Amino acid sequence: MLGRLLEQGAAIVERKPNVLTSRFGTEVITCQARGGAIHRLLCKYGPTEARSGHGHRGGVAYEAAVYRHALESEWMGTARLWAVHDDCERGLTWLVIDYLDGAERANWDSAAILPAARWLARFHTTMERRVDAPELAFLSRYDEPFLTPWATRADRLVGETGRRRFAWWPRLSECYCECVELLLKAPTTVIHGEFYPSNVLRVGDEIRPVDWESAAVGAGEIDLASLVEGWPERLARECVENYGVIRWPQGAPASFERALDAARVYLALRWLGDESVPKTKNFKRREKAHYDELDRAVRRLGMIA
Repeated sequence: MLGRLLEQGAAIVERKPNVLTSRFGTEVITCQARGGAIHRLLCKYGPTEARSGHGHRGGVAYEAAVYRHALESEWMGTARLWAVHDDCERGLTWLVIDYLDGAERANWDSAAILPAARWLARFHTTMERRVDAPELAFLSRYDEPFLTPWATRADRLVGETGRRRFAWWPRLSECYCECVELLLKAPTTVIHGEFYPSNVLRVGDEIRPVDWESAAVGAGEIDLASLVEGWPERLARECVENYGVIRWPQGAPASFERALDAARVYLALRWLGDESVPKTKNFKRREKAHYDELDRAVRRLGMIA
């Protein structure tokens, strides 16, 4: 398959597993052009039909469509798409994009968070104009049927131990309905869906987001909430302010801050209510953070005493 992409005389000189892998298999392919130039590609493999998380995550084929129809025409620093190959006999899809040499993940670099927030604001501004474009009709939509069930799922999965953490837990569904309303009223755009620092790479001074299988049409506040989660309040506040100024130069909507907290509530419930998320030691460590974020957000929203 790669042979069809390479110019005559070019060759694959090395293949090795990608250390920073995703939930699908990935490897780094090093190619040498006829003239000696070296180019490296990232190849991701996965089932063509691989949706999970109650429609939250697509799969390799879905991510390939995001690159092809949403990102390529509005290139803002994302990896270049080289090819998509469908192995129909085995039901597999291969996604081939640029491998970003020298990239550092933003979850290891607090200095990358503010530039990432600025990149995000520009991306959302650009994509807001395209949410109804015919070529983006395949994107998942964070509409009421998608958003509403997360409180019920979380309530079912956390059990009595989780419910006892907060006296207000019995009112969770009632509070979450208000959050859904805030998110549905917020300006919609194309969002990454999991714009956590682990999915944000920095190459030099450039921000390069990766792993677009959760891209959707929804409130941009969801991406912003995921980016600033867990960072010191001062840094998070600076990111929020920079995002608002860049996305809305004439002034952010009056409901922006409340929609941002509503997004925090959604994200916490989505993680707590998704049975497809492996309950690893890392998840257990993150679980407390999800509860804490949920508690702070609902209190700021004034939904509980």
